[in-house]
Amino acid sequence: MSANSSSDRVEIPGAVVEHLHSPTNSDEVAELVFEASKNKTALLIVGGRTRLHWANPARDISAGLCLRGLSGIREFEPEEGVIHVAAGTPIRVVQEVANAEGWELALDPPGATSTIGGTIASAAIGPRAHAFGRVADVILGLDVVGADGVRSKCGGRVVKNVTGYDMAKLYCGSFGSLAVICGAWLRLRPVPMARETYAVRVAPTAANFEMIRLKGRGRTVRALVWTQSPGGNAAPTEAANAAMVVVEFAGSPEGVAYDHEQFASALDLESVSLKRVDVLADQRLVVGVDPIAMRIRVLASKCGEMSRMLLDLGFSISVDPGIGAIHARGRLDQSATLFEIRRQARDHGGLAFVESLPEDWREDVDVFDDQGDGAVAASVLKERFDPGRILNPGRFAGRV
Repeated sequence: MSANSSSDRVEIPGAVVEHLHSPTNSDEVAELVFEASKNKTALLIVGGRTRLHWANPARDISAGLCLRGLSGIREFEPEEGVIHVAAGTPIRVVQEVANAEGWELALDPPGATSTIGGTIASAAIGPRAHAFGRVADVILGLDVVGADGVRSKCGGRVVKNVTGYDMAKLYCGSFGSLAVICGAWLRLRPVPMARETYAVRVAPTAANFEMIRLKGRGRTVRALVWTQSPGGNAAPTEAANAAMVVVEFAGSPEGVAYDHEQFASALDLESVSLKRVDVLADQRLVVGVDPIAMRIRVLASKCGEMSRMLLDLGFSISVDPGIGAIHARGRLDQSATLFEIRRQARDHGGLAFVESLPEDWREDVDVFDDQGDGAVAASVLKERFDPGRILNPGRFAGRV
């Protein structure tokens, strides 16, 4: 076999993988997956390893497939604003290349090692999803290897190549359970003419949260982050207990100036580094001492109410108010409280995903919060695309 094999050890919920195969091209990926399918050997699909803990416990996985060797920009068409990238390429490398030609990649997942393939597989977003939208919106086409080892393509380099286009959206967010993503055609956006970032401390009141959320509707607001610790409600006039708000503007100089004024009319903004939003995003990946980390998505209008519930439970929060996304970290005495959080999230038009939790809770908690029709659909798709349970078995919604 042409692909390299190493003893690089990977520990994930439910399994320890002692051997990683490291292919350098799609043909080697196809060969490895075909052999695994023939031998009924389940594979862990690994990219930048930024989000390996974002999954249910693995089942019967004994080998791994690391895609970092599939790296590089295959084609770049600056005149068209499209780029073809291998799955193992770090997001930040693609951003640098695109920026040099006046374009930007509308992806900002947390983590310096985040790769194109891992970001698509996990549908990971950052604070700039406020303006960028979903990961699926960036994808024009994908190169994949199915669980039977057969290579295929879906979509293409332009939107009008619609054959199989929806398949790309199906693979996006499937956590490598349906196919191995080897490469992607991605759409780019023009680099904004002006970009500014500001921070301000505010009293952590419901009125302030709602006021800032509504101001975040400005056309050039690209990211809006509210961070708060659970003690923030106790002494709203003390700076140490205040909430921190960071806002990034990007667009035309006139648009940025206008939206900045809307915020500055009510808040004493302080100019900060353009990297501030990236720092806040990366902090969401830090495991630290808190045993529980959750991502909760609700209607933006219900975001403040959901945030207050989490603060009352003792969680620290990092919130994107404009899209109703809440990242929460803390401790709970019993898993039953997780299910209550999920019930509240559903009542507020959303879902709650668990990024980390105590190991002895994993059998009771599906981290994807999808026990109903979504779990049934995931099971049906798994049976259709991977009946032999070769790719990341057990790790996706419904434990497929």
